[in-house]
Amino acid sequence: MLIEIWERFRGYDEWTPTVATVQSSILAPVGFGDLSEGKGGKNELSLGWQSVCKIVWQDQHRVQHTAAFEVFEESPLYQLCDGDTVGIRFNPDRPAEFYLPGLLQSKLVRTWKLGLYAVLLVLILIALVAAWFGPNIMNAFSH
Repeated sequence: MLIEIWERFRGYDEWTPTVATVQSSILAPVGFGDLSEGKGGKNELSLGWQSVCKIVWQDQHRVQHTAAFEVFEESPLYQLCDGDTVGIRFNPDRPAEFYLPGLLQSKLVRTWKLGLYAVLLVLILIALVAAWFGPNIMNAFSH
């Protein structure tokens, strides 16, 4: 329900519907850490996987357009493979702009998940600092 309201608010419901074809779909790890060895390096903390998809479609003048997007593994769009088709809408005034239903939800889930991991990491760091310095601080006040 909220997504439909968002689509109408943004005007996506007025855009031209078409079918896009997945040209490529590559899996990549999502994580934090030392990226000096590149994606998936030994020193990287993996938080999950994402699919990086490249799609192609034609506008109303038969001009071909391509775009790429990333989705987390929880998204139904994560399952897209080379050659699959997906319904999109493109802006008739600027045909290179597209709207893919489900992509917004995927981005929201990704942001929520990464934010949750960041909060948990901060809480763990606070707990470690408190465990390390807590006894020393208490001893300083007891004298």
